[in-house]
Amino acid sequence: MQLDLPLRMAPTVFVRHRWARRYILRVLDDGTLRVTLPRWGSQREALAFVETSQAWIDRQRQVRSARPAVVHPDEPALRQRALKTLPPTLKALASRHGITVTRISIRNQRSRWGACSAAGAITLNWRLILVPDFVREYVMLHELMHRRELNHSERFWRHLRAVCPRHVEARQWLVTEGQRLFTGAAVNECEEQR
Repeated sequence: MQLDLPLRMAPTVFVRHRWARRYILRVLDDGTLRVTLPRWGSQREALAFVETSQAWIDRQRQVRSARPAVVHPDEPALRQRALKTLPPTLKALASRHGITVTRISIRNQRSRWGACSAAGAITLNWRLILVPDFVREYVMLHELMHRRELNHSERFWRHLRAVCPRHVEARQWLVTEGQRLFTGAAVNECEEQR
């Protein structure tokens, strides 16, 4: 039997991440609050951050409960379609922009749309098959631009703006609509950082 807890009583999970540079709050689909601590951070400071961010946390939990995740009844077929169509699309975009990609993987990432390694390997989430074309292209171009700048500096965003005129609209779509495509404990794109 599962009890529906009031949103304020949903669990809080603390995770220490060696690459984190600040405290980060994320609200998952089930209402769980995930608190990421930098390697040097203290749980006392993290708890203080949670306390001062309670209004933000409550708003995010309300948003998550109002918009349930989308269920994919034919997920295996969708994954196969993603395996078949996403790599050629990414290769074509890479070729168009003169970028080398060493490997392409399609995965079931729980909260990310894509990733790019320093060695040039790009990972894409199979759920990209479900998003509008301009959003899919944005995610792919985002990862490809990491081959030019492996960070999120202003220089990286300049590269991305130059190749993706609808980047603002695409990012907004991912924030407002995209997270519904994740089931289970998908991460809400909105974060609070300190």
